[in-house]
Amino acid sequence: MHKKELYPHLNDAALDLIDHTDEQRIYAIREGSWLGYKDAKRILTRMEELLNYPRITRMPNILLVAPSFNGKTSILRRFVSQHLPDLDPLNEITICPVVMVEAPPKPDISDFYTRILDALMAPYKPTASVQEKYSQIKRLFRQMEVRMLIVDEIHHLIAGSLNRQQEFRNALKSLGNETMVSMVTAGIEDAYNAFNTDPQMSSRFTPEELPLWKANNEFGSMLATLELRMPLKLPSNLKEPSAMLAIHTRSEGTFGDMCDLVKELAVDAIRSGTEQITLAQVNTMKWVPPSKRKQFRRL
Repeated sequence: MHKKELYPHLNDAALDLIDHTDEQRIYAIREGSWLGYKDAKRILTRMEELLNYPRITRMPNILLVAPSFNGKTSILRRFVSQHLPDLDPLNEITICPVVMVEAPPKPDISDFYTRILDALMAPYKPTASVQEKYSQIKRLFRQMEVRMLIVDEIHHLIAGSLNRQQEFRNALKSLGNETMVSMVTAGIEDAYNAFNTDPQMSSRFTPEELPLWKANNEFGSMLATLELRMPLKLPSNLKEPSAMLAIHTRSEGTFGDMCDLVKELAVDAIRSGTEQITLAQVNTMKWVPPSKRKQFRRL
């Protein structure tokens, strides 16, 4: 009998893994793969529009806000992976349309510029002044045809004094004005506070939100997609209402927690030999929900 007839609940990639060892299947499950759900596609489409926007004096920008571990960084990295640097053999320079950095843990402009130079793999003097780094970044952005700067964890901005926050916001504005790159900044809800105190910043950055998931048809469809990709020998029917609601309740509607919970359920199904995720397993799986982790203490 053909594999597809034996395992109709799996897609082709999972079928290729089904006869592998347990550890190989577990590795593939934990490695995961991109899930292109509706909100993720919407954000990626919007970022693509910004990347291809004509150079104007005041470039459009995005402030992407999402609860912690709800998929924003995965979306940003997905976009970067679709726009990797490319070597121009004629001019012997690297074209780098998209640069992504993480905001420094406090609003330190020199540290921010260092992170951009590191992302561009550009050498610089350790003793270089803030102005020297800034000049080098502007030059490199022109040479490497940078069109978008992504700054993740922008809520770190509020970790400094009000003066430091304002200096950092001014640095962002100047960089955008002088290089005419679009910026995509991302963070948790505190990111609103980082920008809303400055009317110029809040007017420049259009907010986009990734809300927590609801236990609805879209959530069920996402679980069904995950099930197609997990090389388990028996169907789990995760989109069935009771299973879907149980997974949603335990993950508290957070995208990253949902993915991690389902992965660990699948791993447990392989190791226990059941080869499917059951409702009883969902309800009894040792799992600390996001809201309880701050209080969680190991005994």
